[in-house]
Amino acid sequence: MAGRFPSWQTHTRTHPSFRSNYLFYKMVDKLPGGLASWKVEVFDAVGDEMGEDGKPKRERVELWKRDALDCVRELLENPLFRDHIRYAPEKQYADHEGKSRVYDNMWTGNWWWDIQLPNGATIAPVILASDKTTLSRMSGDKSAWPVYLTLGNFDQNTRRKPSSHATVLLGYLPVAKLECFSEKKRALEGYRLFHQCMRALLEPLMAAGRDGVMMTCADGFIRRVYPIIAAYIADHPEQCLISACQENYCPKCPVRPDKRGEPSLSALKDPARVSEILNSAARDERPAEFSQWGLRAVEPFWKDFPHCNIFAALTPDILHQLHKGVFKDHLVSWATKAIPDGDGADEIDKRFMAMPRHSDLRHFKKGISLVSQWTGTEYKNMEKVFLGAIAGAADERVTRAVRAVLDFIYYAHFETHTNASLNALHKAWSDFHMHKTVFVELEIRTHFNFPKGHSMEHYELGIRAVGAAAGFSTEHPERLHIDFAKLAYGASNKQLTYVKQMTRWLDRHEAVHRFAAYVDWQATLDRPTQLRSESSPSPVSLWEATGDSSQEPRAVNVAQLPGARTVAGAESDSSDSDSEETDESWARGYRVAKTPAYPSLTVTQVIANHGAKDLVPALSTFLIKHVSTQPPQNPPITITPLSAQSRMAVYKQMKVRLPLVSQVSPLRPVDIIHACPARNLPLGVVVPSKLSTVLAQDPGQPAGFAFDKANPLKGLRVARVRVIFQLPFSYNMARLNITEPLAYLEWFTPFRTVDSATGMYIVSASTRQHRRFSSVIPISLISRSCHLIPRWGKHAEHHVLAAGDDVLDDPALKFFVNPYLRHHDFVLFRLLDGK
Repeated sequence: MAGRFPSWQTHTRTHPSFRSNYLFYKMVDKLPGGLASWKVEVFDAVGDEMGEDGKPKRERVELWKRDALDCVRELLENPLFRDHIRYAPEKQYADHEGKSRVYDNMWTGNWWWDIQLPNGATIAPVILASDKTTLSRMSGDKSAWPVYLTLGNFDQNTRRKPSSHATVLLGYLPVAKLECFSEKKRALEGYRLFHQCMRALLEPLMAAGRDGVMMTCADGFIRRVYPIIAAYIADHPEQCLISACQENYCPKCPVRPDKRGEPSLSALKDPARVSEILNSAARDERPAEFSQWGLRAVEPFWKDFPHCNIFAALTPDILHQLHKGVFKDHLVSWATKAIPDGDGADEIDKRFMAMPRHSDLRHFKKGISLVSQWTGTEYKNMEKVFLGAIAGAADERVTRAVRAVLDFIYYAHFETHTNASLNALHKAWSDFHMHKTVFVELEIRTHFNFPKGHSMEHYELGIRAVGAAAGFSTEHPERLHIDFAKLAYGASNKQLTYVKQMTRWLDRHEAVHRFAAYVDWQATLDRPTQLRSESSPSPVSLWEATGDSSQEPRAVNVAQLPGARTVAGAESDSSDSDSEETDESWARGYRVAKTPAYPSLTVTQVIANHGAKDLVPALSTFLIKHVSTQPPQNPPITITPLSAQSRMAVYKQMKVRLPLVSQVSPLRPVDIIHACPARNLPLGVVVPSKLSTVLAQDPGQPAGFAFDKANPLKGLRVARVRVIFQLPFSYNMARLNITEPLAYLEWFTPFRTVDSATGMYIVSASTRQHRRFSSVIPISLISRSCHLIPRWGKHAEHHVLAAGDDVLDDPALKFFVNPYLRHHDFVLFRLLDGK
């Protein structure tokens, strides 16, 4: 390559306009900047500790900030967001009768409708997020406390995507040690400093939220915009800091700490009343509510902001409240201790180690008790199989309590809710409270008064107010820490002025991004306009009513709510989906490699390597049945038996797309289905086989059956894919009219039995004449992969634990069909099927 492209060509052709990093940064600094520039405000904390000079100790802290109103203006005026902004609330329905309300983005919630403003006013719902993060890696105590701002006018998928730049950094709160105060007062003064800084940070929004500001929006129209604090994303300690209460109290409602374990359905705190109480506390008057609600004597930053109910603005935190809090920190421990007769942790570890594998599932090869570093990914992967792992090992009520919590977590993750899914969410919460007493009877718990468990009570109301909880997860600001804190800190000299250097680094990166976006926009002017398809991706019509009462409700195209199977020739492409939606290679609903991994194997090799014992009779049966459905030909088609040396091309895997399900994602994810045999590597290493279990069309069903929303599993059956192959070379594919690869499957029993405790279907290996029931089908009849969990019983037997994925071949064993593998599967097996 060096000979073909000499280095001198690069030097003579690029001609960079700078010769050093210094000159390069000078050029970047000349690029147009944004409206919101960085400023620093200094606060001087005077403590109660005395210094050596006999005077009170002082600590100087810096608040780095940008003008909040300018940040709102930059977001609303950015033409890149033209197609992703809504300026008025909407009411959307999943039915033509307008009975089933839809909640997804903020403009579909009740909060926007409840705000009373003058006619012609446009609300900009301000969404704030803050989270303290550590910057030092190996040593040191450097930290940052970023505050982020975005708007509820944006589609939730747009504002949660870091690359869209729909969330901006508003400022860095000071991370102060406050050593000038005694330990007794230090925590309270930290609260006061936080509220003082937040008030200074958000002060430009106070007058704008009251009187409105004229802005030129992304669509070119000039509107009077009212930026109003609508949501605040934070974890529990920070929520208590925001609401000015102690951490063992609920930051949203006035329930007592010793009453949080039971459903209280308490109304939220009243901001006006809380402000009155805190004002009284500032005058050394302590109303009874001050101690009953666990308040702290501070001046809250939110008290004078118009239309701001901070207690309603605190959004659900799925990551810390559900995944880490209720599930990992509490439920896993309770359920493990509830396993009688021995070490429950050891039993659970064995079941996790023996769990059948899946490409969308992490395999805990050493169990879960020895995992030291837990992240959100580990929590979610544990949740996928935990119900199947605990089933049968403990009291049935324990299993029901675990199921209730997992159902609640999965429903809370929905990106689009209807009345039906919110009712299911509420039922899961009620079921947990119904069955939780088993942990008291087993002497595992004496009470349930922990804040993260109580937080589940506020989810349904929060979703109805501001939209799906998935749009307000703390995972988003934690991801933003990488771009706005950690990378910026890494570019600094890590000395005392590191925050100042971070702000300059961020200014330069934003200028480069702004310039790159301009160049891309300018390039589009030279290309012809392309008309985008307006086809609807869904047969489900939703109806919306906009904030303008003079308009009649009109039909709206949204992502498909129920979801449906995709078979060959039955796809519907959408311009809103991923780039692969319009690819012609998906036209039949599947993808396989252009060149098979094994281009020429004999029938004997396929049977031996893939374990396809009945491949020859199964293929003959398929061909005979297929020929009988074809028009008569002259001469007639005859099916000759395969010989042991007949050759065929074999694939390792295929890909299908899961249906469009708005509860999960606006895109159609790709599902990989494996049919890879075991392989021998050097040094005696054996790579085990990877054979997927799938949902495929039941061979007993008539061809061409339609998806039935009332019975979504109709016509589907679990099977294990042994081989994916092309028709053997000895057959004429064109004359047989077979235009796609085939799959050899081993079937499991139909969906008939449901386990009452877990709500999961129970299947087992299907046999005929004492042999595994197998058949050959076109791969277009495979709907998706699925996951089976052995029904362990009270104690998992050793031979089952040691079998690995080969346990699926055990004809005497029964299996649960896992509804928690992916959120797509949860929608199918729980929401639609109702199990």
